[in-house]
Amino acid sequence: MDLAQKHDESNIAYHKRLVYGKLVDKTLSDIDYTELAEALYGQPYSPDVARRMIYGSKRTLDALAEDAEHDIEGADILGELDAKKLELQKERQRFFDQRAAFNKLVRERSRQEELNDILRSAVTGGSLPVLQYEPAGDTRIYGDNDLLVSLNDIHYGAKVDNYWNTYNSDVCREMMARYLDKVISIGHMHKSENCIVWANGDLISGSIHHSISVTNKENVIEQIMGVSELIAQFLAELSKHFANVYYTSVSGNHSRMDTKERALKDERLDDLVEWYLEARLQSFPNITVNAGNRVDETMYLLNVRGKVYCGVHGDFDETPGKIQTLQTMAGVPVYAVLSGHLHHNKIDSVQGVRTVMAGSFLGMDDYCVQRRIFGNAEQLVCVCDESGIVCTYDIPLQ
Repeated sequence: MDLAQKHDESNIAYHKRLVYGKLVDKTLSDIDYTELAEALYGQPYSPDVARRMIYGSKRTLDALAEDAEHDIEGADILGELDAKKLELQKERQRFFDQRAAFNKLVRERSRQEELNDILRSAVTGGSLPVLQYEPAGDTRIYGDNDLLVSLNDIHYGAKVDNYWNTYNSDVCREMMARYLDKVISIGHMHKSENCIVWANGDLISGSIHHSISVTNKENVIEQIMGVSELIAQFLAELSKHFANVYYTSVSGNHSRMDTKERALKDERLDDLVEWYLEARLQSFPNITVNAGNRVDETMYLLNVRGKVYCGVHGDFDETPGKIQTLQTMAGVPVYAVLSGHLHHNKIDSVQGVRTVMAGSFLGMDDYCVQRRIFGNAEQLVCVCDESGIVCTYDIPLQ
């Protein structure tokens, strides 16, 4: 058998799979005639023309099958038909898989573009207060240290009203103002040169137990815009008191867009906060957003006075063994790991690696009450020089 004959037989088999799948086996019944005609004849004919052409192809294929019928044993016919049916079903499944993957990509891009459009309108709409750049006074004397300022687990948008705690967006703004005063006071006392703000996740309350739907999406968008503007004003004010202000962050589990089992690792709403801050603070030359080296959406590396700090949210890193794993994953010697997630301040050391865990703005919510976990709203400020962390301040927010 020469190559031309092999090609002809292969072409006939391909046409037969598609034609019989549409008209006989019905495995391709949901594919319209125009789409099928394009695959068979290379052109998207109108439905009526395509249907007539496909029925004509069936008659031709039937005639060819009748000519070959006497040369094939009965058992072979059944085996061949089963094989052809299996091939048609496989072709159909591949077609559906490709279409499903394409539709998923379209949905994800559309959703991201919609969120970006909402935030872009918020930044450029003219309804926000103007943030004026005011550099720190030239007469100020800076020391040989920087401040490492936590901004963890804000849970903006959460509402708590129980015996132990009251928390909402208004309370959050009041806490942020008091915290800002404390940070500035500590910076002046130590003559700190730079201020590094690390926001390691759960900036919004989110909706982690249900997929974000049409009915609650606007609420989550309001959370993103509210906390983004709050942080922007926080950084803008800090820029008046330090030579440079650096902001770095990772996403937390409360900002995922689906259930824990189905959520994508890299798809978290916290990421939109950095996008907002970059747009909002672009006229501030001494503020750097997304400072450090973002390893991936769950981890960053930050150099402070020659020491490497590894930042994570903490939901993947709750055991001492994970701290050693982070050291290996970083690929460089890590001085300290910065985390949040567990809603209380804690300084420790694991196999020579400092662990710095900051608290939350939220305080005791219903989750804590039900599990008998007591905790106050608090954050953490570290003073760092070339030797590392020289002192820390637990800052109560209530």
